[in-house]
Amino acid sequence: MPTEIVCIVMLEGQNLDAFIGSGDRFWIRKSGKEEKKVLSPMININRMESILLQVFKKEEIDLPIRKVILSRNGYIDYPGSSYNVQFVDSRTYGEWFLSLKNSPSPMKHMQFKAAQAILNLVQTTSYSRSSWDLDSEEKDE
Repeated sequence: MPTEIVCIVMLEGQNLDAFIGSGDRFWIRKSGKEEKKVLSPMININRMESILLQVFKKEEIDLPIRKVILSRNGYIDYPGSSYNVQFVDSRTYGEWFLSLKNSPSPMKHMQFKAAQAILNLVQTTSYSRSSWDLDSEEKDE
């Protein structure tokens, strides 16, 4: 729903990878018989929420924050307490995405204010693509 801010951390891997969560700093990514440690997405999602809460407090923005850990092509197994975090994996992705797509609520003033506050914090560095093309052509000669 656009009456809230949604923080999303993506867990990407190969198709059908399983991400086994825990309260620790690392999770396990299982890909077939291979296992690999990955940094817990809970760290990033909580950091995002913390920063947004500070910005919203400063700018007097009142919007709820929802946290989502998303794996479009894999599975998430989080046996711990998932306070205020929604886990969306390949089993629920279609339904979750459709619910976002079909949300009938138009953007509200507070949402525009929140978006502007977030954009005011970030830096954009842009380059002209045409200059990239010229550089690569010069190197080819």
